[in-house]
Amino acid sequence: MKAIHLGLRYRRSPALESSFFDPEMPADWRVAFLLNEQDALWVAGDDPDVETVLAELEEAPTDVFVVVEASAWSPAWQALADADRHVVVRLTDETPVWRPGAVSAAAVVGLVPASNNPADLHGWLSAFLDQAPAEAALFVDGEPPSVATVDRLRTLTELMGR
Repeated sequence: MKAIHLGLRYRRSPALESSFFDPEMPADWRVAFLLNEQDALWVAGDDPDVETVLAELEEAPTDVFVVVEASAWSPAWQALADADRHVVVRLTDETPVWRPGAVSAAAVVGLVPASNNPADLHGWLSAFLDQAPAEAALFVDGEPPSVATVDRLRTLTELMGR
């Protein structure tokens, strides 16, 4: 059975500060909170909280699927990848990223838009899983980020027995 991890591509979006995180929550707690809700994390090249992310991953109670853009890659990420506790993928220009309707090589990372349409989400999820290896991550793309879409995808994966 394939393991699918779900998360948001733009986890540092200002829109999440008002719609997802408690306004009273300190900024350095947000990564831990997000890891309690999702098991996939996208690290962009311009993320200022990389040290916090690395620290939270060291203490995470479960495995996390981490996508790190090439511009954010450092020896610390390589060490985390080498430790084999979490799945860490270095995203380069050559790394295939699956998208609905696009033809690409087999991809371990996928992006879908936010959607309220269960049929679209089911179709995208099924198509991604059909081409994915044993362990992969699907991220909801777009600004503002849609936590609701991640939740819908999680429900679908549970209903599909994943």
